[in-house]
Amino acid sequence: MAKHLRTDSIDVTKPTILVVDDDEFARENVEISLQSAGANVLTAGSAYQALKATEATYCHIVVTDLKMPGMDGVALAEKVRQAHPTTKFILVTGFADEEAVIRALRVGVNEFLKKPYRNAELLIAVQKLLEQHNLEDENRLLRERIEQENIQLRRELDRSTDHTQSAMIGSSPSLITCKELAAKVSQFAVNAIIQGENGTGKEVMAQYIHTTGTRSNKPFIGVNCAAISVSLFESEMFGYEKGAFTGATTSKAGLFELANGGILFLDEVTEIPTTMQAKLLRALETQTIRRVGGTRDISLDVQVLSATNRDITAAIDDGFLRTDLYHRLATVEIALPPLRMRREDIPELVKTFRDRYQRQFGNPSEEVSPQAMQMFIDAPWPGNIRQLGNVMKRWVLFGPDVALSELQSAAGTTSPMPAGRTSMMHYAFVDGTMDEVELAKQHLVMTIMQRYNGNKSKSAKHLGLSYPGLLKILRRIDDRTSSADGARLS
Repeated sequence: MAKHLRTDSIDVTKPTILVVDDDEFARENVEISLQSAGANVLTAGSAYQALKATEATYCHIVVTDLKMPGMDGVALAEKVRQAHPTTKFILVTGFADEEAVIRALRVGVNEFLKKPYRNAELLIAVQKLLEQHNLEDENRLLRERIEQENIQLRRELDRSTDHTQSAMIGSSPSLITCKELAAKVSQFAVNAIIQGENGTGKEVMAQYIHTTGTRSNKPFIGVNCAAISVSLFESEMFGYEKGAFTGATTSKAGLFELANGGILFLDEVTEIPTTMQAKLLRALETQTIRRVGGTRDISLDVQVLSATNRDITAAIDDGFLRTDLYHRLATVEIALPPLRMRREDIPELVKTFRDRYQRQFGNPSEEVSPQAMQMFIDAPWPGNIRQLGNVMKRWVLFGPDVALSELQSAAGTTSPMPAGRTSMMHYAFVDGTMDEVELAKQHLVMTIMQRYNGNKSKSAKHLGLSYPGLLKILRRIDDRTSSADGARLS
């Protein structure tokens, strides 16, 4: 009768070896030999038990008999290696089965032992595979470090070509205020939260703080919080120890450790799952982290800059951001203005982007005429500086006609207002029909909804509408969009 799987009291500092054999006596002999040599040993009386063991615990090596009832050793090796490619296999056989050996080689079995064998042969094979495993781990860790260094070098190269200065170009009062706040943040290395619409340059501002501050020669590590799943958040942020979970074949530093001494930039910070925000809060409060599977706290010195395109008050009220976490993140709050609120900076930005892309592509382009510049100044720029940069890239690559036509296309049926007006656009009424009035109303509603990042309560208040009145207009917009889509499909 097969013994129960032994998966308790595993020492993660030792190699873990799984012994699979339907012969209890043979299984126990191998177990004793490997334990005497200092390994953690799990045992299984069948391939199916072995699969359950490898689901629960990462095994460095599997020593398995070939012939077993149900699934044989080769099929077991194939299934385990699909989930754990770094696991090594020793196949034990008492038969001269050439076909089985060929199958075993194809699925990646590393060593073969023919019955009867001496304990010394087993230990030599195990030692050889452990050395190979460790060497592969070291190479993997070295590749990760090189990749991190390459990322850092690429960032340095970007800085040297002044990409991090784009959002800082200009002399509008709102931008000067942001620069003054950024100077304090960089000088005193305090935490700050950067707000702004998409495309206003929140990460650029964070990099500006890094390059102009006391930590400019230390790491800058950026992460999009919305892209990290709940299950991976803790291990990505705080790292993990070898053997902490299935597949953790090496220890890995988290983003906090990689940013030690420098800056960690948390983009879309309001998208962090609320269940994980408490762990982040503790790290900020104590300036310590503990790796997943670790037993000791690691002290760190990390300046945390975060960013969001949500309204902070609404994010807190709606439960997207904990109040206590906000206060830890926002020693200073920097609100980046949208491009439409700093139109006086547009000519300088246009020139900067044009010069940059001419150098990058080696492609001279037409000068920006006064008429074209006025179009740039008057445009609504819902995509802000990022959109302006893309338009100028098209200007350099394809010429003014393409760039301006795409800008006009983005504006739809609207036409720009004179610079300095607070509204984004006024609507072009061509036929003088009530349908045009309705479309203008719907356009205004969508413009204000975009300004408040979809917050219906704030949008209704701004528009002077009741909440149900706003919902009624949004339903009409949905109906019109659905009808248009149906017409295109038919």
